[in-house]
Amino acid sequence: MIKKYLGQAIHLLRQNPLFSTFYIVATGLAISMVMILVIIYYIKIADIYPEIYRTRMAIAPTAHMQDIKDHSLNNTWRYSSDFIRKCFSSLKGTEAVSAVKDAESWLVKVNGVKRPFSVWVKATDPEFWKIFGFSFVQGKPFTDADFQSGMHVAVVSEDMARRIFGEIEIVGRHMELNYVDYRVCGVVKSPSYVTKVSYAEVWLPYSSIPSYTIQGASDGDILGPFQAVFLLPSALNIREVRAGVDEYVRKFNEQNQDGSFLLMHGQPYLYWKTLFYTEDMKDLDFLKIFKQIGLWLCMLLLVPALNLSGMISSCMEHRLPEMGVRKAFGATGKQLFSQIMWENLLLTCFGGVLGLLLSFGIILFAKDWLLTILDGGMQSLSDLTQMSLTADMLFSPILFLVTFMVCIVLNVCSALIPAYVTLKKEIVYSLNKQK
Repeated sequence: MIKKYLGQAIHLLRQNPLFSTFYIVATGLAISMVMILVIIYYIKIADIYPEIYRTRMAIAPTAHMQDIKDHSLNNTWRYSSDFIRKCFSSLKGTEAVSAVKDAESWLVKVNGVKRPFSVWVKATDPEFWKIFGFSFVQGKPFTDADFQSGMHVAVVSEDMARRIFGEIEIVGRHMELNYVDYRVCGVVKSPSYVTKVSYAEVWLPYSSIPSYTIQGASDGDILGPFQAVFLLPSALNIREVRAGVDEYVRKFNEQNQDGSFLLMHGQPYLYWKTLFYTEDMKDLDFLKIFKQIGLWLCMLLLVPALNLSGMISSCMEHRLPEMGVRKAFGATGKQLFSQIMWENLLLTCFGGVLGLLLSFGIILFAKDWLLTILDGGMQSLSDLTQMSLTADMLFSPILFLVTFMVCIVLNVCSALIPAYVTLKKEIVYSLNKQK
């Protein structure tokens, strides 16, 4: 029966090409808007290189110190490496904990190159390589011995190696970073800027940079330039980790004598939750966040659904004699309703394919802007920043399923009422309706 309905739908498409074209294009534009939003979130949340463990990663982004007597006196920053080592590294329920600094623009220079140029440099520790699944094309990451000794060693990306040295076989060679000599110990497959937590072009042990290891931050050396990144055995371990952090903070505040106390607002958060982290001094309100996302999705689907519903109503008016004849020959309302829904579902699926292709094209064309929206808006990126997108980022079974579900929802919203109103009309009225 379904095969028969689909055959009738294809015949209708050929019979009324103008209506079908408008319907498919309108559906495609509506679905493309939804899919752009879905794809952006997918790229930001999915397990993609080198952040292949996002589903069981957690992040503690900031600390907040507040004066005990005057709550208006407060200080918010990230964590010192010393606090991360004392508080986070010994927690139960973790596989690895790393102190990671945001990438910064440094100057790099090698022998034979007259002028230095800028590269993105990230300071971190050996645990970083356990949390992120970088693929080494040559060499290896800096070791714990290198880190403890403060060795001037560096891991560089494949693209960076080609820019600096003209080749990737560079392990053991030297370069100057901010006019300090570093030896290359490894070369990794280049990541994309969309993996912002791990992205850089050069990775260094922060122990090799004196300004990062000097403990002189305010508020008892709690605050500093690092965020803590956790790798958990499972996302379910987040409660155990958070309970350990809360207990440490409670003891710290009881013993602290400097007139201030530490607030962490429910940190650490699972990786996907950090996308919604906008205010340092407030807990995340996920009910409010999901309501906002749901409202946006409803707006993106409701308006085109109303327009499509109007088009379908007009088309159904022209098909009233057909419906009347079929009723007269014994077709039930359920059969006719199924036929109408399947016909519109086929057109909606065609529109869904068009919308998916449009969303891919828009994201590829405007990726430098769209993929930084969730980072706080449009950001100024250099021409050399790797904002590359791979096939696994743009298409997956999840995205296909989401597209299909959006098609079904849009089909039901746009065709349900017109089909119901049309089929409720009497056979006599339908047969006497003039085309």
